Amino acid sequence: MENGLPSSDAWKIALEILERIRPSEEEIRKAHRIYDLIRERLSEVFRDGFSIDLYGSIAKGTAISGDLDLDVFVLIPRELGRKWIRDNFVRLARKALGDIEVEERYAEHPYLRARIEGFEADIVPAIKIEKASEALTAADRTPFHTEYVRKMLREDLKDHVRLLKKFMKGVEVYGAEIKVGGFSGYVAELLIISYGGFLEVLERASRWRPPVVVIPPGAEDKISVDDARRLFKGSALIIPDPVDVRRNAGAAVTIKSLSSFILASKLYLEKPGRFFFEPPEISETRLKTAISKQRERGSCIVAIQLKLGQNAPDNIWGEVKSLSRRIYNILSSENYPVLRRDEYWDEASNKALIILELLSCNPEEPIHVEGPPANVDNSIEFIEKQLSMGEGFWIDDHGRLHGVRKRNRSVIDAIERIIIASQLPRDIVGVDRIYLDPEEILKTWEGGKGFKEWLACFLASLPRYLIDLQTSRSD
Repeated sequence: MENGLPSSDAWKIALEILERIRPSEEEIRKAHRIYDLIRERLSEVFRDGFSIDLYGSIAKGTAISGDLDLDVFVLIPRELGRKWIRDNFVRLARKALGDIEVEERYAEHPYLRARIEGFEADIVPAIKIEKASEALTAADRTPFHTEYVRKMLREDLKDHVRLLKKFMKGVEVYGAEIKVGGFSGYVAELLIISYGGFLEVLERASRWRPPVVVIPPGAEDKISVDDARRLFKGSALIIPDPVDVRRNAGAAVTIKSLSSFILASKLYLEKPGRFFFEPPEISETRLKTAISKQRERGSCIVAIQLKLGQNAPDNIWGEVKSLSRRIYNILSSENYPVLRRDEYWDEASNKALIILELLSCNPEEPIHVEGPPANVDNSIEFIEKQLSMGEGFWIDDHGRLHGVRKRNRSVIDAIERIIIASQLPRDIVGVDRIYLDPEEILKTWEGGKGFKEWLACFLASLPRYLIDLQTSRSD
């Protein structure tokens, strides 16, 4: 046994990874030195009644090497309120930081991101409160989260949190933002505290059946599993926040991200590999292989390039995903069999891509449509529609109606009609182009860092951490 875990290939690989992701003392010293510099400058402006503190993974001792970004919180006297933050915080913080490079960002209220000596530091305002239940924003709860983790996370489990975070990053489910819909660092910490270790979390996760309920220590006497299910009905992952059980700490986790984590946990325990933590780079050869794989399938790729406005990342992602769902649903109703969809946003060029894979884009190809059972009222509507299109129908052995139809219009025409008929969300300025060929996408739009990896994984129909396995079998 080592650190309370059984000796196994899964743990041996985890230990190898741990040696690479545990921050050095020099990294930690440098991070604290930068925090001291930022704190000193902020203190010149935010004085009486204000507090400046370091929170997040560095403060909790769970940061990963190379990712020691700082969360510097300025706690605002409660009587000043959120309006004061909106009207004054960014201006005063900029003034205090002086010549330090900063960028204005937005969440529930504006904050600053500072860049200094290779580190990023988020300068975040929050209301100073006595109890987490008084919080008006997620930022207001952060001091209570840090206090809870410091109290409940044993020293020997800090490395387990690092491993779980790295694993979640590797299988692309880390991050509570809308873009990912995954696990926050705090949720990773709660899982380690609740289950007692990295492999223990994977073992439990491999047997999860959504909706999943986890009651962390400190919350058991405040809420039951049944009460949590009722209170947070509709959530894929339910983790009552131990500092405020009226809040679901796992609310951001989508069923897709939860399912991806369950599957990755099963796969790692069955056949562990370093690629779960460190997915392979996507070379030009792998990208070409992915394009070939998609063409061999005989499916059709449709991609819509969008021009975007300026807003908070979560707002833009929400609107892009909403439009993507709308296109998916309307194409399906137009009898185009859409298999799946995904979205990509390049912040540098401020353009997004919605991509869909369809079984076919041929408007002349006949398609099978399944109707209602013959004994229900709307069966007549189905038959009338078939006859109006010059088609017939049949009843299967189970009494359900079926028919054959042709599509009303080409897939590009259908998408253009959707765009024209729909009132585009505020932050989607318009459509630049519609693609039907992945190679055309690559020729005309670089897409920024990570774009080719994202496109290759979509075309290969595989998560990035598994893409090498498919490539090696085809070679």
